[in-house]
Amino acid sequence: MLFGKKNCTQCGSKYDVVEPTCPTCKCRDANFEQLGIPKNILWLPTWKQLVCFAIGLIGLNLISIIGSIFFGWYGQEHYITYVTAVNAVRYGLCAIGIACVLIHDYHKFPPFLKKWYPWVIGIGFAVALVTSSMMYNIIVNLFHPTTANENQQIVNQVIGSFPFTSILLLAILGPIVEEFTYRVGLYSFFRRINKYIAYALTIVIFALIHFDFFAKGDDMINELLNLPSYMISGFLLTLAYEKFGIACSVTAHIGNNLYGVLMTILLNIINKYVGQ
Repeated sequence: MLFGKKNCTQCGSKYDVVEPTCPTCKCRDANFEQLGIPKNILWLPTWKQLVCFAIGLIGLNLISIIGSIFFGWYGQEHYITYVTAVNAVRYGLCAIGIACVLIHDYHKFPPFLKKWYPWVIGIGFAVALVTSSMMYNIIVNLFHPTTANENQQIVNQVIGSFPFTSILLLAILGPIVEEFTYRVGLYSFFRRINKYIAYALTIVIFALIHFDFFAKGDDMINELLNLPSYMISGFLLTLAYEKFGIACSVTAHIGNNLYGVLMTILLNIINKYVGQ
């Protein structure tokens, strides 16, 4: 387990076991390399990892709950406008909250952010995300016809009504917030305990946030059939983060979502003109 403090051999200060150098005197830990600590993952204190996860998980859901109460007197005819507004508020506030947590750690953002290859590899992971989703849907539909789950259906409606806003919220800001929530926060914390436990928890929780627990009958079957697709995506994003860091996983997540948003916009345009 990678918890606790270690003593600096030069000045005697105590600091996080995952830090390669003493923050007080800048002396490097001579045994750091032998510990095999993934430097591109464990660069935040444990409490900040937990706070990032809490801001994302609780913040995104709490704002949705508050928004649903407001929606009761807002009107069904404005449902998509309501969803878009709630997404703007919750992603915006969570992004601000996470930025506030990290404001004093900007210098810790690993040097790999300056390297080109994590970003390029992230594009490769984005292609893998899109391809795996397509392949899964093709295989599942051979045995049982499925449609987009409740979450994706609402997303498609939002894109249809607010295409440019959707690019900003769903394809850029949303993925960034989710990566700092589930990879920098959740995964990094449990990575201190065990890599495989961290993988399992991150994949399952990431999939379940896209799951409608209130679906019934055929809708619940559809939700269950779509769940493995989100688990595959969660695995690929976590793998990207584990191997190449936050630059890679954010690029992959943005690439995947951007492809989905742009394809939906394109299909809407085609249907509009074909329909005429």
